[in-house]
Amino acid sequence: MAKNYIVFIDQVDNGRAKNGKVEWKPEESEFVGWAVALHRFLVRQWGTDPSLALVGKYAPGAKRPANNVSIQIVDSGFKESYGQQPRKEIAEKRPGFLILLPYDMAKADIQKLHDVCVRAKGKTLYYSPNKPTLRLGNTTVIDAAHLWKPVAEGMCRYWTIRPMAIAETRPVPDSKHNRKWGVREAICLALGHVWRDSYVPQTDATSREERYWDLVDAIKSKTSHFRIFDWHAVYRVNMTDYAHHADSSNVLHGMQALVAISDGADSLDCAAMAIGQSRHLGGGLLVPVDLYLSSLRPDEDFGKGVPTWLK
Repeated sequence: MAKNYIVFIDQVDNGRAKNGKVEWKPEESEFVGWAVALHRFLVRQWGTDPSLALVGKYAPGAKRPANNVSIQIVDSGFKESYGQQPRKEIAEKRPGFLILLPYDMAKADIQKLHDVCVRAKGKTLYYSPNKPTLRLGNTTVIDAAHLWKPVAEGMCRYWTIRPMAIAETRPVPDSKHNRKWGVREAICLALGHVWRDSYVPQTDATSREERYWDLVDAIKSKTSHFRIFDWHAVYRVNMTDYAHHADSSNVLHGMQALVAISDGADSLDCAAMAIGQSRHLGGGLLVPVDLYLSSLRPDEDFGKGVPTWLK
């Protein structure tokens, strides 16, 4: 069974709230910056030969896994912002950093990363002179499939994206069918990249453009495990705050949508998941949106149905 870690924060600028609980509410534009700061810290603390799954850099021509280690922000204002809560044992201890491990990460590397996180207790973390200094605390190990509270009876779980997903590529031409690339296609590609080793069929396409369109078509298929509703572009004044890096030819833009994921071999209703270009460093976290079953219309091709106001 895969595991995730949460590295909690003991102090912010050497101070505590009056109730004894740490308060840390970074702006959404700081999520990537803080995740990058912790990532660099973990790599330094690892020492020589850090795990490829942590570093995310592979030799040219080497097969790249669908996912690497991902770092997400679980701040003090999470419930107020989204109305959703992680499980009680997590919610009571936050704020902190959620570290998501890919299921195919080597066991020895998982143990080494766990040791690095445990040794981080008491050490400080910062990424900018005008931002607070954090003191890292205990590390808690959680089941990767059980971050969120279970779905209540009479409800069905959909997902929104925190704070947004960053598109992974510029618009991709389709020379075969002359189709246009839009926000929906970009979100499909983001989902396809995350689940290309499991729910998404392998493609034999040779060109990058063809592979991307094959992934999009797989996500759009009636037999797909995914449905996307109410997709739209999202922009901020400084979009570079929301991406760790970007190709010079790609104009950064964010995306938001209501996403449904049907059950495969194992339910993902309580799992920690992230999509998009910044999913490994502070962006694209999928946050539950629970809808009443009475607000959904049946769909013969998709078990979770479709929101009545969107069909």
